[in-house]
Amino acid sequence: MDELMLRKARNGDPEAFEALMTPLEGLVWRVCWHYLGNREDASDCGQETMLRVWRSLESYRGECAFESWVYRVAANVCLDLLRKRGREKQVPLEPMREQGYDPPDPAPGTEEQAVSREEGNRLRRLIAALPEEQRDPLVMTQLEGLSYAEAAALLGVSEGTVKSRVNRAKARLKEQLAPARSAAGQLGPLGKRENAKSEERRPRG
Repeated sequence: MDELMLRKARNGDPEAFEALMTPLEGLVWRVCWHYLGNREDASDCGQETMLRVWRSLESYRGECAFESWVYRVAANVCLDLLRKRGREKQVPLEPMREQGYDPPDPAPGTEEQAVSREEGNRLRRLIAALPEEQRDPLVMTQLEGLSYAEAAALLGVSEGTVKSRVNRAKARLKEQLAPARSAAGQLGPLGKRENAKSEERRPRG
């Protein structure tokens, strides 16, 4: 970050602010996209993030990396919108398949599709409910594709801390998902097996 540009921007220089924020436009867009899941909302919240950063530059005290502070502003803008609408975070789930969550991909209109959609919504709720210190590194590394080192630089913590927090987040998600998945996995096959046994016991002829 350019300290001179930051000072100028704080003094109301719009060109300095543009120079300061242009390198972070991609970061802001990715954050908004991963929290909201659609282009229109991500674009709106991206613009609101820029306005909020401009209006609150004085509140940045250098206690963390400037990029990390901007990240938090963008995340808060998205959370404000979601709370206002009463919606869930639309976190893209594809990268989470590697974390042990592999929802089925049924044909449209089937019962399995409704179950899959509900499982997806539940996972989004669980990610949204993670503690901030776990949610941010998880989203950065598992959804945004940042390396642990890049996430560490943004969050102002060590790479080891990022890895630890991501691992705790993964463990927490798996623990919370396990009961529902276990129940769903037992009901279907169990019912089929019982039906099969009933058929075997039924007198023939």
